[in-house]
Amino acid sequence: MPFAQTSYSPSLDNLRSLLLMRCVALLGQTGVLAWVLGVSRTSDNLVGLGASLAGFALLTLLSFWRLGRRWPVSDMEFLVQFLLDIAGWSALMYFTGGAGNPFISYYIVPLVASAALLPWRYTWLVAGAALGAYSLLLYHYRPFPLFSPYAGHGHEMGGRAHVLGMWFNFLFSAALITFFVVRMAAQLRLQDARANAQREQRLRHDQILAVASLAAGTAHELGTPLTTMTVLLDEMLADPALTPTQRGDCETLRFQLDQCRHTLASLTRTAQAADSDQRQNTAADQFVEQCVRRWSVRRPGVSYGIEYDSEGRPPAISVDSTLGQALENLLNNAADAGSPRVQVTLGWNARECHIAVRDWGRGVAAEILETLGKPVIHASRSGLGIGLLLSHATVERFGGRLELRNAADGGAIATLTLPLAGEV
Repeated sequence: MPFAQTSYSPSLDNLRSLLLMRCVALLGQTGVLAWVLGVSRTSDNLVGLGASLAGFALLTLLSFWRLGRRWPVSDMEFLVQFLLDIAGWSALMYFTGGAGNPFISYYIVPLVASAALLPWRYTWLVAGAALGAYSLLLYHYRPFPLFSPYAGHGHEMGGRAHVLGMWFNFLFSAALITFFVVRMAAQLRLQDARANAQREQRLRHDQILAVASLAAGTAHELGTPLTTMTVLLDEMLADPALTPTQRGDCETLRFQLDQCRHTLASLTRTAQAADSDQRQNTAADQFVEQCVRRWSVRRPGVSYGIEYDSEGRPPAISVDSTLGQALENLLNNAADAGSPRVQVTLGWNARECHIAVRDWGRGVAAEILETLGKPVIHASRSGLGIGLLLSHATVERFGGRLELRNAADGGAIATLTLPLAGEV
């Protein structure tokens, strides 16, 4: 039986790295304890030092146990870990000479890590905790002979100046790290987010090109059989032996063939318009009414209504045939959801125009809401699920956006938001 694969979690990996750094620090202090016991043979503060090491080690073991839980590590949990790091290290420093201990500079490690991982306000909390602990250790500590080279030699003032110099150096370093490293880490995260957005956009464009190539190939392949069927129908309609019922059926078939030929011609014109970017300014109400009327002819079983929730003259928007198809895709999705009625609401403000398509169907699945705008196609019984993908890409090309949500009283609402183009 193969082992189940677990998904990679960056937050857990970052916590693991933090714990490994803590283990290195613990090993260093354990080595100091061993040196004291083996070479210096002093018993000063060894009980407190040993208890602090044991408590710090227990905390680290509990944190490693937490790594086995698969939930992600939140920013607040990272903050608690950093504060526990500072508290545990402060206990070790207290029993080993306070600020005179050369290992006091370890406070910079959790500060740098928090600057790379946490938001600005949390990093300032870590910096304040580290600086506060360092400042307390200047005056409150247990002397440790191993780290008191100036004791008994008349150089107490020189040693004190050295410790204060270390404190000022830490203060200066903490301020620089908190200010600049946080900014650099934020820029890196922003750069990663932009790279991910560009990658998704390229994938979406690749899928749209693939769909366009498929549509062009389909239009070419269907041209010949449609022409053949049209010729055969003309010959059948020319036969005087046809009964009225048969002639009516043939007329219906001919109408459907004309619709197919019109659709193929529309596909060709759409491709040409997309290549040349032929846009025109149209009043928003005129655009909506034309699209809805054209759609209603193909979906006669679904009732519809158009309403306006803004006052004044409707503004103009920049449109082409692809934008009309995007709106019709949303209307088709509303009808395919099992809604007997579709409501289209047009509104606007000084900068944007909003076209909302409301249905009373079964609503939108959660996975579709989460991946809206991403290069993901969801299969369905009514189609390949490319309507939303194409609509989102088209609206984005016009500088707008597409929002999709479930209504509180059932059904779904898809909203197209488009920038205004000025007066017609």
